[in-house]
Amino acid sequence: MESFPEEPLSLSAADGFGYFPADINQTLRGGRYTIVRKLGWGPRSSTWLAWDKDGEDSWYWAIQIFTAAASEAVESKLVPIFSGREIDFSDPSTVPIFPESLDENILPESFRVTSIHGEHVCLVLRPYGLPFSDVLREAKSRRAGLPVHVVEFTTQVIVQVLDDLHNEKIRVMHAGVKLENLELSVDGYSLETHISENPPAKTQIFDGLPVVRSQPLANYMVKWNDPMSRVVDCWMLVLAGFGHGMYASQGAPYTPESGFDYSSAPETLLGNPTCGLSTDIWMLGCLVFHLLTGSPLLTSTGTPAERLGEIRDVLQGWIPSSWLGDATVQALPKEDPSAQSLEQRLKQNLKKDEAFAAYRFLRKCLVIDPEGRASSRYLLLEDQWVEEGAQCSCGFKALDLS
Repeated sequence: MESFPEEPLSLSAADGFGYFPADINQTLRGGRYTIVRKLGWGPRSSTWLAWDKDGEDSWYWAIQIFTAAASEAVESKLVPIFSGREIDFSDPSTVPIFPESLDENILPESFRVTSIHGEHVCLVLRPYGLPFSDVLREAKSRRAGLPVHVVEFTTQVIVQVLDDLHNEKIRVMHAGVKLENLELSVDGYSLETHISENPPAKTQIFDGLPVVRSQPLANYMVKWNDPMSRVVDCWMLVLAGFGHGMYASQGAPYTPESGFDYSSAPETLLGNPTCGLSTDIWMLGCLVFHLLTGSPLLTSTGTPAERLGEIRDVLQGWIPSSWLGDATVQALPKEDPSAQSLEQRLKQNLKKDEAFAAYRFLRKCLVIDPEGRASSRYLLLEDQWVEEGAQCSCGFKALDLS
């Protein structure tokens, strides 16, 4: 190997990294947790499946280990968001589950481990399995995107999570409503079977550090064309990626994280970029379009002005007058009359009535001016698309608003 195949383990906290060099069978938390495989990694952490042998009810957990560079901010900003708060997240969720028996001398929601790079904050999460992108990929082999009822179900799960985060007591921006953060949880039987049939990858040593490749868990119960009755009974959908939410503690409007695209939300493209709770709603709209059609809504990778120009053309929308003095807006390219609108693209992929319903929902999310977007609370209480996705296996439509 010329370089690390996944996270750059040799880069330090001073470099902005400092990943924890974990290995299979390594124990954490004084021997309580034993690492059994690597589930994945991201820009600020890696996640590992671990066996918890504490107490009679032993079980598997996913342990998210943050980089040494990110750990201080996670502990001071992200962890307190969930500490001591009653948050009714959809279950299962990768919000930290906080085992009660953790040491009371430190924050009860987390524990720390030490490596050559320094201290790392660890969060104990519910294990998740099949990446939702795999379900979409399977669907695309047969059609453009996922069936509408599957996307409606997915939408209402995400809206409920966002509503919990956005409520007046918490006011947290998720900031990671993207396809790569959608996962499906695993049931106990499937997990045991999968682990026994698929042993962990062998550790390689590179530059004196253990290198383990990611092995996401599988969920054999899910098929892209499952009927709604089976979807609501068996699909345990998880919205992960809460690591970006720490920036919400700055107070709105928030400062976008450098290098993170927020699905090109217009307010993040300005010369003086901002983001907020409504940015989550924009990202939800982009995700729903992707799931319905199998293709991303926006394709431009050019300058912020070029990306904002594409948004204007696709949505056939107006730039807010308060933005006209912004450098990005002043550099906008001319309108492209050949650009296909949101409505046209939906009609190409969906039946007429499906396209109309999807367009009606998406126009509440995909508004250039963030002030004009629907709130998560409005979508949960008033939107027909979300209501369609919130039904039991018998077909009864109801929202749990307790």
